[in-house]
Amino acid sequence: MFAALERVGGTPIDTRSLHAFAFFANVLSPLWDLHPLEGSVLKESGSPYFPALQRQLDCLVGEGFIIVESLARGTTDELEAKFRLSHERAQPVLSIVRMLPDEASAEGFLTELADAFVEIRPDRRDDAAVADAAYSDPAVAQGRIVDFAEWVSPTKGNAAWNTAQQFQKYVPVGVTLSRAEKLVMYMRLMKRRAHG
Repeated sequence: MFAALERVGGTPIDTRSLHAFAFFANVLSPLWDLHPLEGSVLKESGSPYFPALQRQLDCLVGEGFIIVESLARGTTDELEAKFRLSHERAQPVLSIVRMLPDEASAEGFLTELADAFVEIRPDRRDDAAVADAAYSDPAVAQGRIVDFAEWVSPTKGNAAWNTAQQFQKYVPVGVTLSRAEKLVMYMRLMKRRAHG
């Protein structure tokens, strides 16, 4: 994720935005026939948060793969950090990962997603995740699980994927949207909702 965000100028990135990006990566990965790393998330008062991702981020910072670019006190007395990739430390690992057959598709997907994600203002990126079709489902109350691939199908049971597929209905006859076009259209919809 960091390599894709770096490639499109999406770093340094704050913690909430990183979790928002991870959320979109999970709900939209079926567009690329990729299985989400996380199939559900707890719906809390704020934006999506993945404890496992946070633990991995903490480890990567500790091992020097991710650099803390800045650290400041936020409005709620919490520390707000911004992160970026340490190219020198991460490049050898990324080179090996890129040789794996399945990673080319994942890298392409994450780059397309990151490119659309950075069009959303940094202070609205977590709002965009909250506006997502799956996360904003009024049938899922706070404190309950937003399931998009844990026990439901990552396609049919995933409201974000279903919404992205619906764009095909609104294009002229004979035009077929690519998966990248559906992804960009979905992210622009989330941008519009987040920006108000």
